[in-house]
Amino acid sequence: MCQKVVATGSRWRYVAIVSNEHNLRAWCPVHTILMVDDVPESMAATAAQLEERGFRVAVAQDGEDALERAALLSPDLILLDVLMPGMDGFETCRRLKASESTRGIPVIFMTALEETAHKVAGFEAGGVDYVIKPLELDEVLVRIKTHLELYTMRAELEAQNVQLRREIEERQRLEAALRGAHDKLERRVEERTAELAAANDLLKQENCERKRAEETLRESQAMLQAIIDNSAAMVYVKDLQGRYLLSNRRFRQLFHAALGSNESVKSIVGMTDHDLFPPEQAELFRSFDRRVLEAQEPLETEEVVPQGDGMHTYISVKCPLFDAEGKPYAVCAISTDITERKRAEEEREKLLASEQAARSRAEAADRMKDEFLCTLGHELRTPLTSILGWAHILLRTDKPDAARVQRGLEVIERNGMAELKLVETLLDVSAILCGKVELKRQPVSMAEVVQAIIDSVTPASEAKDVCISLSLRSTTGRVWGDRGRLEQIVSNLLSNAVKFTPAGGRVTVSLEEMGAKTQLRISDTGEGISANFLPHVFDKFRRANSSTTRWHSGLGLGLSIVQDLVRMHGGEVRAESAGEGRGAMFIVDLPLMPVVDEAAAPAPADAGEARSV
Repeated sequence: MCQKVVATGSRWRYVAIVSNEHNLRAWCPVHTILMVDDVPESMAATAAQLEERGFRVAVAQDGEDALERAALLSPDLILLDVLMPGMDGFETCRRLKASESTRGIPVIFMTALEETAHKVAGFEAGGVDYVIKPLELDEVLVRIKTHLELYTMRAELEAQNVQLRREIEERQRLEAALRGAHDKLERRVEERTAELAAANDLLKQENCERKRAEETLRESQAMLQAIIDNSAAMVYVKDLQGRYLLSNRRFRQLFHAALGSNESVKSIVGMTDHDLFPPEQAELFRSFDRRVLEAQEPLETEEVVPQGDGMHTYISVKCPLFDAEGKPYAVCAISTDITERKRAEEEREKLLASEQAARSRAEAADRMKDEFLCTLGHELRTPLTSILGWAHILLRTDKPDAARVQRGLEVIERNGMAELKLVETLLDVSAILCGKVELKRQPVSMAEVVQAIIDSVTPASEAKDVCISLSLRSTTGRVWGDRGRLEQIVSNLLSNAVKFTPAGGRVTVSLEEMGAKTQLRISDTGEGISANFLPHVFDKFRRANSSTTRWHSGLGLGLSIVQDLVRMHGGEVRAESAGEGRGAMFIVDLPLMPVVDEAAAPAPADAGEARSV
């Protein structure tokens, strides 16, 4: 593994660590070497060779950087260049030796200065060795090995000296303690002899008291057994190994009936849950017992227990029992049958969930109805306002000019058509919901339908600067359907694509035969559909965002009508989108009519061509 931080500015700021197991020397454990050199090329080459031999290599390019990295990394050895800008190698070494944290790190100077005076200066500064550049790698490795071993042995010797001093001090302390203990033991023997004499007298008295206590205990146990035997709940006690120590009559009647009516209290003592219950059930009981012992406090749980008349649910409160030393030695449990209560609760929960679901559906339907009525009122009012406004202007203007009259009539006609389209949409939805839509089926060419709708939508798309591209790979297939309704499907999808695509966007329409069906794809580069709303895009009265109403007209029923009409033609429609702002695609699959004489039909000249409108 190799990790490097790239150099920034004029200094190198990286540490390279190489682990290459098959290149490691047997004598070389993983050591960290700090190289300090102001020549990056020389330093990089030497560092790479050292890394190949299993060393961790950290680098610095000047004296200040070397001091910081030595204090931070505490390397095992430092290779230090002498001639560096600013602080030279000798001064850097002196500062390293002056610091408590870096004083013991061996420093080997590497330089091209061969004079004896320089070597002496290096040793006086605190260096342990001196190598001449250009470096001979084998020589450097031997020197590094030697000084690392010396450094390691020196550290080990110092540690042994410290340990030896500690052992001497410990021995002296133990000898003093032994002498004190001997004196204390003699005094204790004398005291103990007197105590034993007094204890013999007390023992006789305690034996008498114990006999009285045992009798009292037997009476108390009998009373306890009588009380728990008359309890409607199950009461039992198990030791740390899961063996029963105590149980009441109710427990024995339910889970140990084989003993008959004359069973004794001791009949179940010593048994475990594995003797009374199926393995899975027994392991569950045992697991909860362990939880109680670990928690060392009472815990409550519901346990399902098989009985002769089926499965019963018990609410069990289990607590640990502690001995005189405060250690748990058993688990006591009181289990009450709540089967009937659980059944009643389950029925109540089911009824409550059903009621809440019905209420949620009703509230959602009510909200959608209110939103739809609000949208409907807005959509109906908008064109009516324009119609009434222009009617008022034309009726109350004396001799209006022909251009003004023409403009007013055009506005009235356009808004009247919009009003008519809204009413027709409502009538379509009403007819679909009532099942009164009748299809006038005939063989229909989907290629002709698509081309006709594109021609009708093109003026609106050009006015909005939206480009529509068409790709027809199917021109001969026929669909057995209602041409008007098929045009309505294509028109709704294509109009939606143009409406929700911003200026400069693109709408792509393709028609292709795929086996026994024809597939229509209409995609756009518009607003897209969020992942949360995509499953509901064909629902009636559902809108992805109520704010959309303010920017785009319509009742939000077009896609619902498309889905219903496609299904009436035996097809399927689905929507795809990568998310908001990433466009959407609507795919319609419709079954094709069987081809009567496909071989005799001439291939169309423009089949497979794509063109833009």
